[in-house]
Amino acid sequence: MNLTQGNIKYFRSLYDINLSFKPLTIIIGPNASGKSNLFKALRFLYDGIAGDRLDWQTYDGQMDELLWYGYDDYGERPNALDFNFGFGEFSDDLPVTQYIANLICGDYLEVSHEKLAVLLNTGDESLTTYFERDRGSIRQNIGQRGNKLKNPARSQAQSSRVLQLREEGPSIRLPNAKAVYSHIAGWRFFDVNLQSARQDAFIPQYPETVPPLAGDANNLSAFLYALYQVRPEDLDAIIETMIDFIELPQSLLVDHDAERGGQTARYRFVEQPFGENRLIPPESMSDGTIRLLAHLALLLADRSVTLACLEEPDNGLHPRLMLYLADIFRQAVEPLDTGGNEVPSSPQIIVTTHSPDFMDCFDLEAEAEYLQVYVAERDEGGRTIYTSTNAQQLKPWLQRYRLGEAVRRRFI
Repeated sequence: MNLTQGNIKYFRSLYDINLSFKPLTIIIGPNASGKSNLFKALRFLYDGIAGDRLDWQTYDGQMDELLWYGYDDYGERPNALDFNFGFGEFSDDLPVTQYIANLICGDYLEVSHEKLAVLLNTGDESLTTYFERDRGSIRQNIGQRGNKLKNPARSQAQSSRVLQLREEGPSIRLPNAKAVYSHIAGWRFFDVNLQSARQDAFIPQYPETVPPLAGDANNLSAFLYALYQVRPEDLDAIIETMIDFIELPQSLLVDHDAERGGQTARYRFVEQPFGENRLIPPESMSDGTIRLLAHLALLLADRSVTLACLEEPDNGLHPRLMLYLADIFRQAVEPLDTGGNEVPSSPQIIVTTHSPDFMDCFDLEAEAEYLQVYVAERDEGGRTIYTSTNAQQLKPWLQRYRLGEAVRRRFI
């Protein structure tokens, strides 16, 4: 299951946007063009469905900042947020599942309308409503134990302050409906805090599972140690890729301080000139190295991620490292198995950037199967506009320039 389509209305500068997503979607645009508002909108929906309930309630004090900033022809601002997302396979025009949510922004957030519709059988030409609600009244059409329709008139009372998908999601049995909740629960908004990523982190000496990597990478040490204990082949893949990209680090070592009475893990680097007798702490490594390591960990080894939202991951990287960062994205969305093992499911990736140098690392024509590029800008009315670009429409320029150069020259 993948996020394939998205329509968002009246969220900050996103007056009315329609997006189609691929395994890797890149949005390029200048500062203040509204790129970040897409991630804020996705985070808003995530908090309401799968996040901490307190996070959802904190939006009550932000009504004026959530809604579209401008006014309509009657001098009024909208009072509601609209989300309409399609989920399915990238190669299919018809989504397997559709989720709609309309939220009233008054003195507090309130669910006005919500709908989850699914494709019951292969070959069906339309979706069937799983549940639909208006305010607190809910109509559920499909039974939990199969595809049989219930009496459409059956209703139940529900708090208009809580999304039905949040309440029902963990217990849904119908696969296509359950997959939507699971996908949204796996959305991650990743922005590395370099100071936190360098610190030791708490973890048992013998972890049984690998914890999700924190959104700011504050548990990077614990995550790498858990890989070492539970899935060492994933840790080896991270180390090998890092060495291929940066060359100077010879290896990465992780250990636990249990023998000294502690409960934290740490990681250190081995550099070729000094050997294993001189371990280099992360505090002594460059910001670019730590940021690259965190992105490798997230995209190549965190199996809890369904959609990774990365804001300007190229920030602070040497132009040569941008080539390798682009390769990480390719490897993440199209993992290769060289050992005959089952390949884990690939996360989707959405990236924002304003760097033409980073865009030079991609080829619209050669990578059209898995790459979608949008250019973000603001119109005269302050609305964010996302313009889709493809190799065909840019062919006259891409025959002479790389993608980033086309951006620099404002062909796109």
